[in-house]
Amino acid sequence: MITTILIDIDDTLLDFDLCASDSIKRGFVEWGIPYKKAVFGAFKRINNALWRKIEIGQLTREELLRIRWQTIFDELGINADGAEFENTFIKYLIESHSEVPGALDALKYLSRKYTLCAASNAPHEQQLKRLEKAGMLEYISQVFTSESTGYTKPSEKFFDVCFSQLNNPEKSEVLLIGNSITADIKGGIDYGIKTCWLNRNGNRVGAKRNIDYVITSFSEIKNIL
Repeated sequence: MITTILIDIDDTLLDFDLCASDSIKRGFVEWGIPYKKAVFGAFKRINNALWRKIEIGQLTREELLRIRWQTIFDELGINADGAEFENTFIKYLIESHSEVPGALDALKYLSRKYTLCAASNAPHEQQLKRLEKAGMLEYISQVFTSESTGYTKPSEKFFDVCFSQLNNPEKSEVLLIGNSITADIKGGIDYGIKTCWLNRNGNRVGAKRNIDYVITSFSEIKNIL
Protein backbone atom coordinates (compact mmCIF):
# COMPACT_ATOMS: atom_id res chain seq x y z
CA MET A 1 0.00 0.00 0.00
CA ILE A 2 1.30 3.43 -0.93
CA THR A 3 1.91 5.70 2.07
CA THR A 4 4.43 8.19 0.68
CA ILE A 5 4.70 10.07 -2.60
CA LEU A 6 7.78 11.82 -3.96
CA ILE A 7 6.86 14.33 -6.64
CA ASP A 8 9.10 16.27 -9.00
CA ILE A 9 8.70 20.04 -9.32
CA ASP A 10 9.75 21.46 -12.70
CA ASP A 11 7.50 20.32 -15.54
CA THR A 12 5.56 18.22 -13.03
CA LEU A 13 4.11 20.71 -10.55
CA LEU A 14 5.36 23.93 -12.15
CA ASP A 15 5.50 24.57 -15.90
CA PHE A 16 9.20 25.19 -16.39
CA ASP A 17 8.88 26.31 -20.02
CA LEU A 18 6.44 29.07 -19.09
CA CYS A 19 8.46 30.08 -16.04
CA ALA A 20 11.76 30.13 -17.92
CA SER A 21 10.36 31.92 -20.98
CA ASP A 22 8.89 34.69 -18.87
CA SER A 23 12.11 35.00 -16.82
CA ILE A 24 14.23 35.24 -19.98
CA LYS A 25 12.01 37.93 -21.48
CA ARG A 26 12.08 39.98 -18.30
CA GLY A 27 15.84 39.62 -18.11
CA PHE A 28 16.30 40.70 -21.72
CA VAL A 29 14.20 43.79 -21.07
CA GLU A 30 16.32 44.65 -18.04
CA TRP A 31 19.52 44.20 -20.03
CA GLY A 32 18.24 45.95 -23.15
CA ILE A 33 18.73 42.87 -25.33
CA PRO A 34 16.23 42.39 -28.19
CA TYR A 35 14.27 39.17 -27.67
CA LYS A 36 13.80 36.85 -30.64
CA LYS A 37 11.88 33.61 -30.93
CA ALA A 38 15.11 31.65 -31.40
CA VAL A 39 16.27 32.56 -27.91
CA PHE A 40 14.00 30.18 -26.04
CA GLY A 41 14.67 27.33 -28.47
CA ALA A 42 18.41 27.70 -27.88
CA PHE A 43 17.88 27.95 -24.12
CA LYS A 44 15.76 24.82 -23.97
CA ARG A 45 18.12 22.71 -26.08
CA ILE A 46 21.29 23.81 -24.30
CA ASN A 47 19.72 23.73 -20.83
CA ASN A 48 18.38 20.20 -21.35
CA ALA A 49 21.76 18.99 -22.58
CA LEU A 50 23.54 20.48 -19.57
CA TRP A 51 21.07 19.00 -17.09
CA ARG A 52 21.48 15.60 -18.75
CA LYS A 53 25.22 15.88 -18.06
CA ILE A 54 24.42 16.63 -14.43
CA GLU A 55 22.21 13.55 -14.21
CA ILE A 56 25.02 11.28 -15.44
CA GLY A 57 27.69 12.95 -13.33
CA GLN A 58 29.58 14.80 -16.05
CA LEU A 59 28.76 18.30 -14.81
CA THR A 60 27.92 20.00 -11.53
CA ARG A 61 25.05 22.42 -10.97
CA GLU A 62 27.58 25.12 -10.12
CA GLU A 63 29.32 24.58 -13.46
CA LEU A 64 25.99 24.78 -15.27
CA LEU A 65 25.27 28.15 -13.69
CA ARG A 66 28.66 29.45 -14.85
CA ILE A 67 28.40 28.33 -18.48
CA ARG A 68 24.71 28.06 -19.38
CA TRP A 69 23.98 31.59 -20.54
CA GLN A 70 27.42 32.22 -22.01
CA THR A 71 26.93 29.13 -24.18
CA ILE A 72 23.53 30.42 -25.29
CA PHE A 73 24.81 33.95 -25.97
CA ASP A 74 27.77 32.62 -27.95
CA GLU A 75 25.51 30.49 -30.13
CA LEU A 76 23.11 33.38 -30.77
CA GLY A 77 25.86 35.93 -31.37
CA ILE A 78 24.78 38.08 -28.43
CA ASN A 79 27.56 40.16 -26.92
CA ALA A 80 26.75 39.96 -23.21
CA ASP A 81 28.19 38.51 -20.01
CA GLY A 82 26.50 35.13 -19.62
CA ALA A 83 27.61 34.55 -16.04
CA GLU A 84 26.16 37.89 -14.96
CA PHE A 85 22.95 37.35 -16.90
CA GLU A 86 22.54 34.02 -15.11
CA ASN A 87 22.03 35.99 -11.89
CA THR A 88 19.33 38.09 -13.55
CA PHE A 89 17.63 35.01 -14.97
CA ILE A 90 17.60 33.27 -11.58
CA LYS A 91 16.25 36.43 -9.92
CA TYR A 92 13.17 36.29 -12.11
CA LEU A 93 12.93 32.49 -12.11
CA ILE A 94 12.62 32.48 -8.31
CA GLU A 95 9.51 34.66 -8.71
CA SER A 96 7.97 32.40 -11.37
CA HIS A 97 5.35 29.83 -10.42
CA SER A 98 3.19 28.95 -13.43
CA GLU A 99 1.29 25.81 -12.50
CA VAL A 100 1.10 22.67 -14.58
CA PRO A 101 -2.68 22.36 -15.14
CA GLY A 102 -4.33 20.50 -12.28
CA ALA A 103 -1.18 20.27 -10.14
CA LEU A 104 -2.46 22.23 -7.16
CA ASP A 105 -5.74 20.33 -7.03
CA ALA A 106 -3.76 17.08 -7.23
CA LEU A 107 -1.61 18.14 -4.28
CA LYS A 108 -4.68 18.98 -2.21
CA TYR A 109 -6.15 15.57 -3.00
CA LEU A 110 -2.96 13.56 -2.48
CA SER A 111 -1.95 15.32 0.75
CA ARG A 112 -5.15 14.13 2.42
CA LYS A 113 -4.19 10.50 1.80
CA TYR A 114 -0.41 10.31 1.67
CA THR A 115 2.80 11.81 3.03
CA LEU A 116 3.68 14.09 0.13
CA CYS A 117 7.24 15.25 -0.54
CA ALA A 118 8.84 17.19 -3.39
CA ALA A 119 12.00 15.83 -5.04
CA SER A 120 13.95 18.16 -7.31
CA ASN A 121 17.42 18.64 -8.78
CA ALA A 122 17.07 22.44 -8.73
CA PRO A 123 18.38 24.80 -5.97
CA HIS A 124 16.67 24.37 -2.60
CA GLU A 125 15.68 27.92 -1.63
CA GLN A 126 14.61 28.65 -5.20
CA GLN A 127 12.20 25.72 -5.18
CA LEU A 128 10.86 26.50 -1.72
CA LYS A 129 10.03 30.06 -2.76
CA ARG A 130 8.42 29.01 -6.04
CA LEU A 131 6.26 26.36 -4.35
CA GLU A 132 5.21 28.88 -1.73
CA LYS A 133 4.27 31.48 -4.35
CA ALA A 134 2.25 28.82 -6.18
CA GLY A 135 0.32 27.99 -2.98
CA MET A 136 1.70 24.43 -3.04
CA LEU A 137 4.16 24.32 -0.17
CA GLU A 138 1.52 23.90 2.54
CA TYR A 139 0.55 20.52 1.08
CA ILE A 140 4.12 19.19 1.02
CA SER A 141 5.70 17.64 4.12
CA GLN A 142 9.34 17.83 2.99
CA VAL A 143 11.29 19.20 0.04
CA PHE A 144 14.29 17.18 -1.10
CA THR A 145 16.68 18.78 -3.60
CA SER A 146 20.09 17.97 -5.00
CA GLU A 147 21.40 20.85 -2.91
CA SER A 148 19.89 19.64 0.37
CA THR A 149 20.71 15.95 -0.16
CA GLY A 150 24.11 16.41 -1.79
CA TYR A 151 23.13 14.18 -4.71
CA THR A 152 21.09 14.46 -7.91
CA LYS A 153 18.36 12.27 -9.32
CA PRO A 154 18.61 9.57 -10.62
CA SER A 155 21.41 8.71 -8.16
CA GLU A 156 20.60 5.99 -5.67
CA LYS A 157 22.19 8.17 -2.98
CA PHE A 158 19.60 10.90 -3.60
CA PHE A 159 16.86 8.43 -2.69
CA ASP A 160 18.89 7.04 0.22
CA VAL A 161 18.82 10.50 1.81
CA CYS A 162 15.10 10.90 1.13
CA PHE A 163 14.31 7.53 2.70
CA SER A 164 16.55 8.22 5.70
CA GLN A 165 14.74 11.50 6.42
CA LEU A 166 11.40 9.73 6.00
CA ASN A 167 12.35 7.13 8.64
CA ASN A 168 13.05 4.48 6.01
CA PRO A 169 9.62 3.42 4.74
CA GLU A 170 9.34 0.16 2.83
CA LYS A 171 10.12 0.69 -0.85
CA SER A 172 6.79 -0.92 -1.71
CA GLU A 173 5.07 1.97 0.10
CA VAL A 174 6.68 4.76 -1.95
CA LEU A 175 5.66 6.15 -5.34
CA LEU A 176 7.53 8.72 -7.41
CA ILE A 177 5.63 11.03 -9.80
CA GLY A 178 7.64 12.92 -12.39
CA ASN A 179 7.95 14.00 -16.00
CA SER A 180 11.58 13.06 -16.69
CA ILE A 181 12.31 9.56 -17.94
CA THR A 182 16.04 9.96 -17.29
CA ALA A 183 15.92 11.58 -13.84
CA ASP A 184 12.59 10.65 -12.24
CA ILE A 185 11.43 7.41 -13.80
CA LYS A 186 14.84 5.80 -14.23
CA GLY A 187 15.80 6.86 -10.73
CA GLY A 188 12.65 5.42 -9.22
CA ILE A 189 12.81 2.14 -11.14
CA ASP A 190 16.49 1.63 -10.37
CA TYR A 191 15.84 2.28 -6.68
CA GLY A 192 12.99 -0.23 -6.60
CA ILE A 193 10.06 2.08 -5.92
CA LYS A 194 6.85 2.51 -7.89
CA THR A 195 6.76 5.20 -10.56
CA CYS A 196 4.13 7.34 -12.22
CA TRP A 197 5.16 9.09 -15.42
CA LEU A 198 3.43 12.40 -16.14
CA ASN A 199 3.60 12.25 -19.92
CA ARG A 200 1.87 15.47 -20.93
CA ASN A 201 3.26 15.39 -24.47
CA GLY A 202 2.19 11.86 -25.36
CA ASN A 203 5.75 10.62 -25.85
CA ARG A 204 6.37 6.96 -26.58
CA VAL A 205 9.81 6.63 -24.99
CA GLY A 206 8.44 5.04 -21.85
CA ALA A 207 6.79 2.11 -23.60
CA LYS A 208 9.78 -0.18 -23.11
CA ARG A 209 10.26 0.70 -19.44
CA ASN A 210 8.70 -0.97 -16.44
CA ILE A 211 6.62 2.04 -15.38
CA ASP A 212 3.78 1.34 -12.97
CA TYR A 213 1.50 4.17 -14.09
CA VAL A 214 1.41 6.60 -17.00
CA ILE A 215 -0.83 9.67 -16.93
CA THR A 216 -1.15 12.48 -19.46
CA SER A 217 -2.65 14.96 -17.00
CA PHE A 218 -3.31 15.33 -13.28
CA SER A 219 -7.02 14.82 -13.94
CA GLU A 220 -6.19 11.09 -14.15
CA ILE A 221 -4.52 10.87 -10.74
CA LYS A 222 -7.69 9.86 -8.89
CA ASN A 223 -7.97 6.82 -11.14
CA ILE A 224 -4.80 5.32 -9.67
CA LEU A 225 -4.39 6.82 -6.18
